[in-house]
Amino acid sequence: MTAIHNPAVEGFAGAPGCTGTSAALDPGRAWICHGVNACHAIAKTSIVVALVSELVIVILDVSGRTLFSHSFLWSDEAAKLALSIIAFMGGAVAYREDRHAAITLLIGLLPARWQQVVLVAVEWIVAIVCSVTAWLSLELLETHWGDFTPMLQISTSWYFVPLTVGMALIALYGLERLILRHSLAVVILIGAISVAIGIVFSYAAPISYLMQHPVLSLTGMIVLFFTTVLMGLPVSFAMLLATLIYLLATDTAPPVAAPQNMVDGTSNFILLALPFFLFAGVILERGGIGLRLVRFALALVGHLKGGLLQVIVVTIYLVSGISGSKVADVAAVGSIVRDELRKQRYTLEEGAAVLAASAAMAETIPPSIAMLVLGSVTSVSIGTLFVAGLLPAAVIALCLMVLIAFLSWRRADAGDQRPKRESWGPVLFGALLPLAMPVAMVIGIRFGIATPTEVSSFAVLYGIVLATLVYREMGFADLLRHVASSAAMAGVVLFVISSASSFAWVLSAANLPQGLVTLLHGSSPVVFMLGSIALLIVVGALLEGLPAIIILAPLLLPIAVREGFDAVQYAIVLILAMGIGAFMPPIGIGFYVAVAVAGGSLEGSARAMLPYLVVLVAAVVLVAFVPQITLIAPRLLGQ
Repeated sequence: MTAIHNPAVEGFAGAPGCTGTSAALDPGRAWICHGVNACHAIAKTSIVVALVSELVIVILDVSGRTLFSHSFLWSDEAAKLALSIIAFMGGAVAYREDRHAAITLLIGLLPARWQQVVLVAVEWIVAIVCSVTAWLSLELLETHWGDFTPMLQISTSWYFVPLTVGMALIALYGLERLILRHSLAVVILIGAISVAIGIVFSYAAPISYLMQHPVLSLTGMIVLFFTTVLMGLPVSFAMLLATLIYLLATDTAPPVAAPQNMVDGTSNFILLALPFFLFAGVILERGGIGLRLVRFALALVGHLKGGLLQVIVVTIYLVSGISGSKVADVAAVGSIVRDELRKQRYTLEEGAAVLAASAAMAETIPPSIAMLVLGSVTSVSIGTLFVAGLLPAAVIALCLMVLIAFLSWRRADAGDQRPKRESWGPVLFGALLPLAMPVAMVIGIRFGIATPTEVSSFAVLYGIVLATLVYREMGFADLLRHVASSAAMAGVVLFVISSASSFAWVLSAANLPQGLVTLLHGSSPVVFMLGSIALLIVVGALLEGLPAIIILAPLLLPIAVREGFDAVQYAIVLILAMGIGAFMPPIGIGFYVAVAVAGGSLEGSARAMLPYLVVLVAAVVLVAFVPQITLIAPRLLGQ
């Protein structure tokens, strides 16, 4: 689950925003472009400043506490503000740059004219939903204006300002796309239809009917969500749309609960580790680290049957200990091995399938964004999850490698040659320094030396030193560019978390947990575990991964404990199942990334993925019913 460019939008409409030639030639459109570009530059600067400032604060806070027994008591308040800026301003930046993931398979099957209609409808939905959210958030600004934080003594309204501004910016960017990308006649027609639907929905009779039938309202909310997701609406906006419609149609809570829960969903200090881990991963992967790890994996397993495919599995396992983003891992490793796949006569479709399967396997390798998020919405220790996830991922990686060897043996593929023995020295040295970082992170978190946020901040510092001073593959200009890219990437993830938090709150307020408990009551533990795996795979595919964890983990984990499962083991199973869904054809977002990076065809890659998908599911079932695989490492460390 993470952000990618929307291929359907780019493929249909051309260059995003104001970079098209028509915008440059039309004076009216050029004026629009100048204004929107200025807003975008300010928003992008704000998230870079927020990320860098908070990084400096955390590093200084840890250093001061360690060396001088002095810490910044106001750091939590500053972190909450920084997270709000990165989440909502970063979410707006990412929207204009087409980084929000969306399922575009069904759109691609439509004729060109209907593609335009659907895409215009999607843009109108985004613009309207964000405008309504920005308007509702003004009430929060007014309500909290007289409240002040204990340490910094600033108004708590400042925590909501990025939400208001970010939603207004996304609405502005949506209007920009409608004006610059599409036929004006289609835009006006779809806009009129949208307004008409809103007026009909707001009529007293339909609302009063829905208020009297809460089950029907909840069902309609869920159906609306999945329908808009399949239309191509990015998942985060689909969740926000469904949340607003439900709150407007029922008396469960005032509509202002939607923006309130969005801000609350990003206010957990532990989530600050997320942009730091992403930043560290981007620096290390683009600073020449990925190539060194590929060479190391080639030395280890390059001689086996299906050698280069084996290298992909091992490299993804190693790289996942550096970057928390599995989609970023796929892009980094895939771009390195793509040309070599052609040279050694592997099919690009097979390469894409192995990339996707390996990324699904690696969801439990720390530092994992899914682990951070699950730890923030449940009581499970993130440090324990970091330790517990390594062996299950290793078991699944071994299963994938056995399958690769078997398929290569059937096709009589020649394995790659093992590198010469004298190359082992530099290859090993090149891998040791980057691999030291995840080891240090796990040790630091496990033994309480520092929190995940503090550890992740020093991971960024370590990555900068490694990429700029040791390997000398990144200059200052490159570093600034990667800061902006990392902040936008973090903005997408945090925006998804905020929308999912609001959506999950509404599901809880609608008594879905009680209904789920009733549905599962009386089922055997085996049926419950298998049902959980199937549910997370399907929902993980539809919700691009992370929202599935945010929504379902707090609901299912207490039931699992009552059924006799260990909380840590069950959490690992949920994350693995979610990972399979995120990289499962034909709708998993991660699968599209793997195909795009490898360069193969979508249909051929989906067929090549089938045996790997079977092995992934079988391996997750093995992990689910052999708890020792997950729990042996935490128990050895006394957890």
